[in-house]
Amino acid sequence: MEDNHNPVYKDDAYGKSRELSYNYLEGGNFERTVGFHGEADRVVLQQAWDLFRERIEDARQRVLAGKASPVVYYMEKNLLDPLNLSMMAGMSVWRVKWHMRPGVFKRLKNKTLQKYADAFNITPDQLMKIE
Repeated sequence: MEDNHNPVYKDDAYGKSRELSYNYLEGGNFERTVGFHGEADRVVLQQAWDLFRERIEDARQRVLAGKASPVVYYMEKNLLDPLNLSMMAGMSVWRVKWHMRPGVFKRLKNKTLQKYADAFNITPDQLMKIE
């Protein structure tokens, strides 16, 4: 059996995270190697972040077009889903989903807006605007 060493790269974007990997040697033994993300990990991470950026931009465009409320944009930007946002904001999931509608969002009270602002770690004024 050959050494199955995975190449590791130190990159500005991905070189800050080290990982522990195990390489099997001849005779069934293995050794631990501490290194930086390998090329396969780098590609997968890059594809995942590209997908997140596309989803955030899509949400932004829907909000600007008036098809969704700012809750959708900030939810995507913070990598949240309705369930997690509902737990962070202290309201039910169906209310969060209801507030994703632009017409409903415009009628929200300041108290509810403040709950969302606290969950997104922004001010209520920032919640009303999209970057």
